[in-house]
Amino acid sequence: MVLNRHGAMQLLGLDADCYEELLNVMRGEVGEWLIFFQQADRCETEMLRARAHRLKSDAANIGAERVRHAARVLEQAIRDKQQADEVEHFRRLLVQELRELERAIA
Repeated sequence: MVLNRHGAMQLLGLDADCYEELLNVMRGEVGEWLIFFQQADRCETEMLRARAHRLKSDAANIGAERVRHAARVLEQAIRDKQQADEVEHFRRLLVQELRELERAIA
């Protein structure tokens, strides 16, 4: 499941209308997140980690669990100072999940 609307509404205590407002905000941001993480191989590692951390929270708020998980794994790989190819693997997985989310909320 790309988007758990019901779970997010329960977690945040939102009704359907408020959730849709939140989702509308995220619709505008998903494209920006996708561009950033597609081009993130040019970024400083700490910036990449910080953006993954922020995305993790944003994704959780709308119930985008696969994106949240991918962002968490990327953040942890950077924090654990894993090899560059491992970090790159997790970055690519996050980009893939963001593409799926973008399609799901379009």
